[in-house]
Amino acid sequence: MHKALNTSEIEQLEMFRFATKLESSELSIELHSLQDETVLLHYLENLGPHIGSPNVKVTSSIFVKRYAFLAVIYLYALTAWNKKLDVSFENVILQTKMEEEAWLPTFYFKNLGVKEAPQDRRQWRDEALKELFSDHIHVLINRLSKVTKQSQQILWENISLYIFWLYETVLSKTVDAELLNRGNQDFHYLVQEATGTVFGNHPVNPIKRFYENKRDNHELQEEVRVRKTCCLTYLLKGKKKFCKTCPLMNKSRRNS
Repeated sequence: MHKALNTSEIEQLEMFRFATKLESSELSIELHSLQDETVLLHYLENLGPHIGSPNVKVTSSIFVKRYAFLAVIYLYALTAWNKKLDVSFENVILQTKMEEEAWLPTFYFKNLGVKEAPQDRRQWRDEALKELFSDHIHVLINRLSKVTKQSQQILWENISLYIFWLYETVLSKTVDAELLNRGNQDFHYLVQEATGTVFGNHPVNPIKRFYENKRDNHELQEEVRVRKTCCLTYLLKGKKKFCKTCPLMNKSRRNS
């Protein structure tokens, strides 16, 4: 059944960088344009100086870390409300406010229509996940890796960590028992049961390998899940610090 997001739902999605107004800037672009490899590379070359990146390989990694919020928006709607957004390249615009110090792009959906899940949502969920991952994220990561020579493993882990954050930190706090159960089921399916075909032409699930138990970090006094790959944020101008989950920092700690 075709419906549209209501006002309350739109307000909730805004915390995940869901845009309600159409704004144009030098670094705002319709996502379908990024399917052209020449346009994609040109966009990354323009984005690099804005974020202080030394090269397009680093830029592509940071780009995907921000792009991951498109997956967060989509999965939140899917799990919280049983609603599937139109996440096709043709329906979404990536927007940037040039005056903001940090690059935190937002996502504007031209069409806010949704398809609701039937009573038995398992097949619907599988098809919805394929639309996000196989038809969109997989396509983008392939093109990014091709034009920048960046490792697909880094790019997939950048997506994965925000999926883990959504289900482990955001949705796990709900007091709605039904939603909590649905969130647990969806998360388990994503990281344990979904086959590689859900994510594109992968022989295995590309995010499953990144999901491990968190470890105690005595210095931070919290549990963290150490990444398998480095996202290269420390190479940005003015950063010079590793993320708290960086494998390079944690490796140096183990060897010290």
